[in-house]
Amino acid sequence: MPRNLFRSGLLRASIGATAAILLLLLVSGRLTGRTLHFIDIRGETDENSFTLEQLDTHPDIVFPSWFSDPLAEEDAAAHEAFIRNRLVRDFRDFLALYVQRQGKDDNFTLRVVDNRTDELLEIHELNREDWENRTPDAPWDWALVDEQRRRQTRALVDKYVGQGIPRRAVTVKWGRRNQVLEARMRELGYIEYEVRLANFLGLSLLATETGTVETFNRDDLVSAAGARGRYQIMPFLLRLNDIHRYRLRTTAGNTIRVYEERHPFLTMETAFTTIAGYRNAVGHEIPGLSAYHSGPGNIFMLYRTFLEKGGDFHTRESTVMDAYIWAITDGFDQLSSSSFRTHSRGYVASAYGSLRATESLPVEKAATLQVERVQLRDGERINLSRLLELLPPGADLTETNAYDRFREHNPHFLLPERPGSQPGVPPAGDVQLASHSGQTPVRFFLPAGSIKALFASGFDGIDPEKTFHFGQDTYSGAPWSYSVSDSSGAFPRTVWDRQYDELVQEIARFGFTNENRERLAALTERFEALAREEPSFYRDIQLKIIRTHHRLWHSDVFDRLAAVVRATGISEEAESE
Repeated sequence: MPRNLFRSGLLRASIGATAAILLLLLVSGRLTGRTLHFIDIRGETDENSFTLEQLDTHPDIVFPSWFSDPLAEEDAAAHEAFIRNRLVRDFRDFLALYVQRQGKDDNFTLRVVDNRTDELLEIHELNREDWENRTPDAPWDWALVDEQRRRQTRALVDKYVGQGIPRRAVTVKWGRRNQVLEARMRELGYIEYEVRLANFLGLSLLATETGTVETFNRDDLVSAAGARGRYQIMPFLLRLNDIHRYRLRTTAGNTIRVYEERHPFLTMETAFTTIAGYRNAVGHEIPGLSAYHSGPGNIFMLYRTFLEKGGDFHTRESTVMDAYIWAITDGFDQLSSSSFRTHSRGYVASAYGSLRATESLPVEKAATLQVERVQLRDGERINLSRLLELLPPGADLTETNAYDRFREHNPHFLLPERPGSQPGVPPAGDVQLASHSGQTPVRFFLPAGSIKALFASGFDGIDPEKTFHFGQDTYSGAPWSYSVSDSSGAFPRTVWDRQYDELVQEIARFGFTNENRERLAALTERFEALAREEPSFYRDIQLKIIRTHHRLWHSDVFDRLAAVVRATGISEEAESE
C-alpha cells in the first residue's frame, strides 16, 4: 500500500529561530571545532514546515531490516540468520563512520583510525586561526582547507607508520559537516520538490542527498569525466534528456551562454529517473544509488564476484542487497583493486550520513520556489527588458531589482551582474528571448502567476502547451506502484505494469537471465505503446525508467553476469521457491 508521507511520533520540540541561527553560524564557520559534536540543531514544525526525520520515506523506515530493526534471533542451525546478522552489523558500523564524518566532524577535523580494528588513534584539528582572518561573509575556500588537510594526512600516516602500524592500516577520515550544512542552504528552494519526486518514484530520501554527495549542491561543477551540474549528469544523458547548451544574443551585441545543466529544475527529473531506472536494473535501490556514481557495470561486477567468491556469505536466502553489503564490508578487499574503490564504497554511506546530519532541520515551505517554466510561442521574440516591464512589481519583486530576481530564477542563463548604481536591465544582459536557439527550445523561469499577468498586460507570446508549474502540487500524490491500484485514477495500472513489478521483484533474487531480458524487451515495447496511446506525465516518467533499465541490460557487463547466474543455478533455485 502507498506509504503515508509523514510518520507520527517523531516531532522533537525546540525553538525554530534558534535552529536557524545555529545553522547559519555553523555554515559560516563561526561555530566550529569540537563544540559541533554537542550541538543538536532541531526546530519546531507545523503545517508550514516539516523535517526529513518525520517522513516515511526515510531509509530507516523503507529498509528497516538493514538500517534500524533489531537483529534477528540466531539459532545454532540457522546459518542464513547468522550470516545476515553479520552483514547487517558490519553495514551499520560502516554507516556510523559516515554519520560521524558528514554530521559531527567539521571541515577542520581529521580522524585517524587503525582500519584493522577500527581503533581511534587520534583526532587532529587544524589551527582555525589560520583560516578565520577572511572578509566577513566571504565563502570558505574548502579546497584550500583540504590542501592543508592533505598535507597533514601524509604527516599523520607517517607518524603512525613510525610507531609500527602498517601504512595500509592507517586511515585518515576528514569531517565534512560544514559543507553538508552549506549544501542544505543551497537547496532550500528545491528540497521540497526533491522529497516529493523521490516519493513519487518510490525512492527513499537517500536519493535527495545525491546533490550533496556529488557536489554539495553546486551547479557550476564539472567533473574530470565531464559530468555536469549538482547531480553530475554525464553529457550523453543530458543530450538524451534534451538538456542542452546554447547562446543567445543581447541588445549590446554580445552573446549570453545558457547551460541548462546548471538549473536543478531542468536536471532533477533526469537524475531521479536515472536512479529509479538503475534501481530496477540492479534489483534494489541501495546498489542502484551506488550505480549512479560508480556505474551499473561495477554493480554487476560485484554481483559476479559475490556469486563466485562470496563463500559462506552466499546462502540460499541471498539477495542482491546481501551481495552489495558484502562488497562494501567483508568482501571489499576482493574488489578494491577493481574500479569499485574507496569513494564508490562510501557513496551510499555518505548519502546516509548527510541525511542524518540534516534530518532534524525544518524544511520551511515558504522557502520553496514557486515558479513557472515557460517557452515562447514558435516565432515569438522579446527582449528581457521588455518582458520584465510587462510584469507587475508584486510581492516577489518589492525588495530586489526584477533583473536580479530573473538571474536568481534562471541560473542556467550566465547573465552579468547588474552594476549596483544602475537600475533596470544592463544592455550586456538584455538577452533576446526566442522560442528556439537553432533547434533547441529556449526555456526560462518566471515567478508563479507571471503568465496570467503577462496575458493581462496584452502579451500572449507564452506557449501554454509548453508551460510547467512548480508549486505545491508538483510531484504530489501517492508514490507510484506498478501493481497497486491508484484510487485517484491519475496513475492507471495495467497488466503490463504488474508484470514489470513482478520482473523487478525477481531481479532482487538474482534474476539476471536472458529469459528475463526478453520479458523486459517486450514490456519496454508495451510501455512505449502506452506512452503513445495514453500520453501523460506519469507515462513519460515510466517510459524513461524502463528504457534506462532496458539499455543497461543490453550490454556486455549484463551478459557476463547472466553467464555467472546461469552457471551457479541461483535463478532456478529462486524460481523453484
